[in-house]
Amino acid sequence: MSAIGTLLRLPQYARNVRRLQEILGVVARHGFGHVVERGELGRLVGARRTEEADEALARLRWEERFRLALEALGPTFVKLGQMMATRPDLFPMSLIFELRKLQDDVPPIDVEDLKAFVEAELEQPLTEAYAWFSDEPLAAASIAQVHRARLHTGEEVVVKVQRPGLDTRIRDDLELLRLLAANLEERMPELRRFRPAAALEEFARSLQKETDFRNEVANIERFGRNFEANPRVTVPETYPALCTRRVITMAFIDGAKVTDAAQLEAWGIDGADIAALGTELVIDSIFVHGFFHADPHPGNYFVLRDGRAALIDFGMMGTIDRDRIDDLLRFLIAILLADPEMLVSQLIDLGLVDDRVDVRALRGEVHELLARHDGKSLEQLDIGSFIAEIFDTVVRYNVQMPADLLLVGKAISTMEGIAQDLHPQFEPIAAIRPQLTRLYVQRAMDPKVYSRRIFRTLNDYYGLVRALPQDVRGLVRRAKAGELQLQTRDMDAERRDVWLERHVNRALLTCSSLVSLAGFTWLLPQAIADGAPTALSVWAVMLAIFGSLTGAAAALSLLRGR
Repeated sequence: MSAIGTLLRLPQYARNVRRLQEILGVVARHGFGHVVERGELGRLVGARRTEEADEALARLRWEERFRLALEALGPTFVKLGQMMATRPDLFPMSLIFELRKLQDDVPPIDVEDLKAFVEAELEQPLTEAYAWFSDEPLAAASIAQVHRARLHTGEEVVVKVQRPGLDTRIRDDLELLRLLAANLEERMPELRRFRPAAALEEFARSLQKETDFRNEVANIERFGRNFEANPRVTVPETYPALCTRRVITMAFIDGAKVTDAAQLEAWGIDGADIAALGTELVIDSIFVHGFFHADPHPGNYFVLRDGRAALIDFGMMGTIDRDRIDDLLRFLIAILLADPEMLVSQLIDLGLVDDRVDVRALRGEVHELLARHDGKSLEQLDIGSFIAEIFDTVVRYNVQMPADLLLVGKAISTMEGIAQDLHPQFEPIAAIRPQLTRLYVQRAMDPKVYSRRIFRTLNDYYGLVRALPQDVRGLVRRAKAGELQLQTRDMDAERRDVWLERHVNRALLTCSSLVSLAGFTWLLPQAIADGAPTALSVWAVMLAIFGSLTGAAAALSLLRGR
């Protein structure tokens, strides 16, 4: 199926063509016109040429230009960038760190249109749902807009409203992205190892889940249950009767952003105490509950007047199971203890290192990296950059790092940055190390962990033993019927066969050329008798053309081989 044929079958053809032109124009202006040209994307919309790159943008690093292009293209592409920032196995850490800066501020929706949309979603007049609804938005992003309101029972709330028409925009953008991904896979072979089409489908599923606000309501309630025993952590209450797929009503958090140092000081709140509390919150959410904020940034952390911590915006959450928690604990303990043997062994245990990886070289490079940081004091060590260097090192050896490990590193490093802004003398590693060590020892000594592993191992062996007789009978039956075939593969022999085939082909082409040209020279005197061409002249010309073509093919093959 051709790319043009796919485009012609897209719904709302004219609208999609305009959107595709807009996308290609933004890509070109941000200095990526060569991608448009290589993919021959301009022909899809009848474009004769791509737009010129903007001079101011051209002076920026390519990672910055990529981020700015995503921001210019709107919500679907901003969310795509956020997903890319969770894939260290596919993209360089320099790009991942840049994508973490993605901004999502857009002009607000007209308040009357927004109110009409809320009424349609809640299926009741706005005045029945809320006693008061603010016309001024608290925040306006590409996915949703937030307004303050008050219920008839007196509770102060915030109403998060999805942008009208967002579903249509995302659906159309995803169709175009599928078209572009298929085109790039076809015309840029070096991109195939990234499997852009498969990655795009994963992104589409994630985006569909995030734009259904019922999932966010469930996330808020789950996170609240996890920390209900912690008196220093609060989570906004939701009001299910006023929540739908596109609208959330939740309690208003009357606090200050964690970055508002002046307000915290005015309330008499100790920055060091909040830094320690935030670090404890992140570590517990990851390694105790296995359910944590996957989009951590200062705007999502609030501090109340009484010193409690509050989180908002639970659209993107990370989830890890108990076995993965154990794996991540061992991995981070190896990093914090600067133990390369333990680190590489953990990578092997995780199944991330295959037979093609030079384990000795990998272990040596990890040892050198850890030794470089060994002399630094805890306050000098930037754990975010440190983990990023570890990722860069192991990915260079084709070790496929799991995405949830990066999400954990992102959550920890973000909290580290917030904590050091609150209290410059705060040492995140000093706070994290005893907490992680305590959790690691607790889980290592927990008999439930070992009993679960023993049960799982015994269950695997039981399944193997139960299936073994049937498998053996099947093999014996096939052997008797002569259906079994043993195949071996000699890579060196295959390379020799390719080399031999190439040289034989060149020799045949050369011989054909020489024989044809020899026949031409023999026929030429007979083809011209008494100065006039005869019937043999046609054969002479054909031999000359064939000899020239086969000779040129042999020469070209030789040059390409060299």
